[in-house]
Amino acid sequence: MLRFIVATATVCLSLLFQSSITTAFSPPTPIAARRISYGALSAKKSSKPSFNKSTGRWDAPANYNEEETYGVVGSLLRQGPGPFLVRITKADDYEQAVLKYMASENCSRVQAQANMDAYFNNAADWAYQKMQEKKGAPKVDYNKVKTKDVALALIWAVFITPFFIRTGYLIAETGTWDVSLDQILNK
Repeated sequence: MLRFIVATATVCLSLLFQSSITTAFSPPTPIAARRISYGALSAKKSSKPSFNKSTGRWDAPANYNEEETYGVVGSLLRQGPGPFLVRITKADDYEQAVLKYMASENCSRVQAQANMDAYFNNAADWAYQKMQEKKGAPKVDYNKVKTKDVALALIWAVFITPFFIRTGYLIAETGTWDVSLDQILNK
């Protein structure tokens, strides 16, 4: 079990730091370009995505910049495993949802992505918050990475998810629900 947890932790940490490793081997960028924060990106307004009636899909705006986005690990860190899994398993649906939100709210790609991540994490709370914002409540910045959320995502990735996977494996292997904590931790 310990080897399984160590292997899972290794995979999760490698995914977490993949973006920083990837940028370490890319060509250097000008200092001004490196100082762009997500807050600055969210302040930029881009032209709206358009709906293509012949295909029934949203098309990215002409000035769409792939740099104004964050990857699947960013979704995991901001909102947890829900949006992370949606981005991996239903990438096209996720992209269409982001483009539709960009068009309807006239916001940047990063703002739309952060809102869709919050929606896929907990749709009811996200909808309630949007309703409250229309009534005058302060707007929530879903783009901000919170230390607590990062810690919770890592705990889920390293401890809780492997525990459930191991429990499911033992139930399937033994054919009974009579699985003890000792079996889960020691085999």
